Amino acid sequence: MPNHQLLDNITHKDLQVITDFLPNLGDDVSFTNIFVSEFREVQGLYPIFFNKHSQTGKFEAIALFGFAPLENLYLNQTGWQASYIPLTIRRRPFLIGFQNVQSEGVLKQEPVVFIDMDSPRVSEFQGEKVFLEQGGQSDYLQNINSILQTIHQGHTQTDEFIDTILQHDLIEQVSIKVQLKDGSNHELNSLYTVNEEKVASLQGDVLQSLHQKGYLQMMHMMEASMSNLSALIEMKNATL
Repeated sequence: MPNHQLLDNITHKDLQVITDFLPNLGDDVSFTNIFVSEFREVQGLYPIFFNKHSQTGKFEAIALFGFAPLENLYLNQTGWQASYIPLTIRRRPFLIGFQNVQSEGVLKQEPVVFIDMDSPRVSEFQGEKVFLEQGGQSDYLQNINSILQTIHQGHTQTDEFIDTILQHDLIEQVSIKVQLKDGSNHELNSLYTVNEEKVASLQGDVLQSLHQKGYLQMMHMMEASMSNLSALIEMKNATL
């Protein structure tokens, strides 16, 4: 179970965080959430899909890393083997929480930084220091704050993108069937992508609106990212 604590420079003054990417640090995941602001970097390295949140049923954008649970084919014992690592991986063990704040007589929720103290990344003996000796934020923590802010904004931006293309019925379920060199088969049935035929047939005001919002380009990036599936299969075959 995670142990989320509100980050502060007194309780966590000696805190350090291991910033390597390794299986024993919790990076052996088969996918992670991504945001539309990352699509340009992600689409050249990972397949981009939608999936549905297990509890809410809400669509989310993901980058796929493997074909089985806890399988990350971009990860080995020397680290992460790709030039771009998604934000939701890099922000660990930190996360955004919300705190009630009274402002001019109005109760508001303000985003704050939490840390999972049970994460294997948390240490007092090795890694990047979170706070300076005088209590100020380290360069590392400032970078984490920037990542968390981008994630916070990314949720809204990505939700708006998904809601819009859902309104135009541009998302379809796909079944990914993979046969490996040892004869074994893998099938992924809970993934979704954009319907290329419907996207290609868009016209008029709908096409113009999606183009102006940048959503047309995002859908094309998703389509282009499918070429990374063959590379993922080659990476899987190399492990057999």
